[in-house]
Amino acid sequence: MKTFNLTSIFLLASLLLSGCSVDHFSLFQSDAPAPVQVDHQKPASTHGDVSARKAAFFASMKPVVMRENNRIRELREELYAIRALRHPGKAKLKLVARVARDYQLELNGEPDAAFWQELLVRVDEVPLEMALVQAANESAWGSSRFAREGNNYFGQWCFKKGCGLVPNQRAADATHEVRRFAGVDESVRAYMYNINTSGAYAEFRSIRHSLRVQSRPLDAESLVYGLRSYSELGMTYVEMIRSMIRSNRELIANS
Repeated sequence: MKTFNLTSIFLLASLLLSGCSVDHFSLFQSDAPAPVQVDHQKPASTHGDVSARKAAFFASMKPVVMRENNRIRELREELYAIRALRHPGKAKLKLVARVARDYQLELNGEPDAAFWQELLVRVDEVPLEMALVQAANESAWGSSRFAREGNNYFGQWCFKKGCGLVPNQRAADATHEVRRFAGVDESVRAYMYNINTSGAYAEFRSIRHSLRVQSRPLDAESLVYGLRSYSELGMTYVEMIRSMIRSNRELIANS
């Protein structure tokens, strides 16, 4: 198993995320709290200071990730409750249709078994350890320009001029920008939305569904195998994230 220091992790991470937008979350915007802001500094040079900085990063990001997972869990439970109804009624079917639209599915008429399965495969949580470690990796522990200036912790791209920050090393013929978010919670939500809807992560969702069917925990190390398309590094990226999960598990648990 390869190990990576902080510098190599930051230099190697290169995202292939398609542009994803929180604009899809119309169902959840009416009662959205004020954007969450966090403040990270560059990791210090000594081992002790690096450990403290990593712990502080996880402590600040953990409640944001947990809150988004809680929101998804509550929505998932509501969908299960509606599915169990013999006659759900127009209001509840309208809610289901809105959720389906938000998760890039189309509902025509009454939802059938295949529709419910696909919707519930998408409306599900992302393992806490995986989300936190990816945020640390992609944002260089919160010290990257995109995290500091744009609250972007996962490398989400956008393609409308002015929608974000222009990468310093962007090719002359490229048009993408790194999306700017009002708060870190928006970045976390867009990240989970992308994981839960993009065709690039169908394998992740399939693994997660299999774990659900077997009533097994959503193990982060197992689910990372569904992220080969997250970076051009492919399996090297997967193994890097798995290694980071193992080496930071105790810090995350105690943060």
